[in-house]
Amino acid sequence: MEVKFWGTRGSLPRPSTHADALLLVDRLVGAAKDVGLKTIPELSRAAKAGKLSYPLLFGGNTTCTEVRQKNESLFVDMGSGMREAGAAFMKSKTRDFNVLITHMHWDHLMGLPFFVPIYIPGTRVRIYHTHRNAEDFVKILFNGINFPIKWDGDQIKARFEFIQLKLYKPEKIGRFTVTPFNLDHPGGSFGYRIEGGGKSVAVGVDGEFRRNSRADLGKDLRFYQNLDLLIFDSQYDYDELAAHFDWGHCTPRIGIDIALREGIKNLAFTHHDPSSDDNKLIRMYEDSQTYTKSQLSQYREVWRKNKQPKGPHLHYCYDGMQIELK
Repeated sequence: MEVKFWGTRGSLPRPSTHADALLLVDRLVGAAKDVGLKTIPELSRAAKAGKLSYPLLFGGNTTCTEVRQKNESLFVDMGSGMREAGAAFMKSKTRDFNVLITHMHWDHLMGLPFFVPIYIPGTRVRIYHTHRNAEDFVKILFNGINFPIKWDGDQIKARFEFIQLKLYKPEKIGRFTVTPFNLDHPGGSFGYRIEGGGKSVAVGVDGEFRRNSRADLGKDLRFYQNLDLLIFDSQYDYDELAAHFDWGHCTPRIGIDIALREGIKNLAFTHHDPSSDDNKLIRMYEDSQTYTKSQLSQYREVWRKNKQPKGPHLHYCYDGMQIELK
């Protein structure tokens, strides 16, 4: 199973700016000095090899994640990153798409009108959702006013099917088994546990995770257990969380607490705040590593059994990043 992140921002897309470019130059020059690089070609080679920064840029598209198994894909959410995915899939013969929607906020839907395959005859799109009125909310995108193309016009060539999933009930979607569970988010949001090929991924965005102990998670606890990868909402730094109570988003440290306790092998942080520049995200990644090391001793036995003595693998997601679960 592979997971690709086409968009990793939350709430709004974040364009790269001149200031971002200057921050990147400063970061690369500082890293080059630290490792003793003296020439521009050396700097270029080291940057391309990923030796100077993780990553060079995080990107600015809102959330869209693709889970792959063999030749089948399952998208989670349709943020602006879905435009990039559509352009890539136009180079293939794939015209059949399955999509899960976590909830109806605009940053998770705005990419659909720019997903080029829907304007190609023969395309089929199945949208799986847990919200009762999801079909209506998706169709609003194509009202001819906010976007010039109308849902009931003749420009959309794809055949759409909306399929409502039942909470906690597994659903077979191609090679995948998908089960929705509850997240803590204003207006309601649903996570998905996706299983296939002997691997398991849980999607935990948008979620505030005010319920994070085993007792408080209750019926949702089992979706975080025996898990290969948890995709976790990391919109805020830990110090920012209190000021954003009930905004529906979380912080890496809470995800680390859950992962350490439940033995989750990989933890992917995404849904980055649009106000966070790349330097801040790198600091948050470094803090996550430090925090994991500081808490690991309480869970040594869990990770000895997992054969990962250093705890979960941490991934700070960027647009285009791929994680392969072996």
